[in-house]
Amino acid sequence: MFKKKARRYVALDLNEYIVRALVMASPDIEQATVYEYPLNKGIFENDILIDEMALYEMMKTCIQKWGIKRYNVRFFVPDSTVMLKTFEHPADVNSAKLKGFVEMELGQTIHLPFSRPLIDVYDSNPNDGEAILFAAPSEEVNKIAGLLDDLHLDPTTADVRSLATIRFLENTIGLEEKRSYLISEWTISGVSISIYTGGKVEFLRYQSIDTFNEKWQSKNDNDEITFSYDGDLEEYHAQLFDQIAEIDRILNFYRFSLYKGEKAVDEIITLGDSPEMNYVASEMKANFDTPVRYIDDSQVQIYHPNLKSKHIPLIGLVYREA
Repeated sequence: MFKKKARRYVALDLNEYIVRALVMASPDIEQATVYEYPLNKGIFENDILIDEMALYEMMKTCIQKWGIKRYNVRFFVPDSTVMLKTFEHPADVNSAKLKGFVEMELGQTIHLPFSRPLIDVYDSNPNDGEAILFAAPSEEVNKIAGLLDDLHLDPTTADVRSLATIRFLENTIGLEEKRSYLISEWTISGVSISIYTGGKVEFLRYQSIDTFNEKWQSKNDNDEITFSYDGDLEEYHAQLFDQIAEIDRILNFYRFSLYKGEKAVDEIITLGDSPEMNYVASEMKANFDTPVRYIDDSQVQIYHPNLKSKHIPLIGLVYREA
């Protein structure tokens, strides 16, 4: 969504409880440096930035400590704001012209629930007269971009987290063209769910998890931030299980409503930086007939020995330039 000449840059992941950065001072991702910093509660609410001044002051400290002033920055659009829409287009509109076509058709044949959207268009099959639109309200994206600019950083790319994760999976473990995958990515406060088949994202949804942020405590363990739950963990597990049950409903919707029983998800891939990923993965494996694959640190380190599964979206941001 933003384009400028590439140079040294930072892939930045901001959410309700942490800022995570993958600093690329050279083109080699194996030489990248990873930084983390816990966020104070109340800066974000349901992944939407609500206290810009607090984030500004916190980021100012990080930028000085990490030595990234005037770096380019790639960052994520807030997950809860992104919507996916499939649209048809005339045969004479090729992939390079699709974004312009969408901009002309907004409000005419293509309708979105917000004004002044930022859009990206993806055409998995240029010959089928159909493409996919990803859209987000410009106010939320520009809020983050403007703050980064005020901090003497250069926001160059706003990406969709689910697309970055899919990009990682395509380039590492591989996704078979004829199989359908449900990909669930878990944080402390939400889960991003996408269904991906043959180069095409067919479904995209973000679901927040009803948790009390003040019960999560951060700890700096050898420059790596870890989180623990200072409350009744069974209550939090119940919230996680509610989301697992919702994924089951999505699987049934995909199979019986979208495809009338003729097609189903072949495999579930689950990953994330939630401290309870082992619980999530074990419950999903126990409750779904569909095979579940959990992408943990060991699988990421086959390809990037210096990184972990929580860095998957950031790795996908780095892969974007390829």
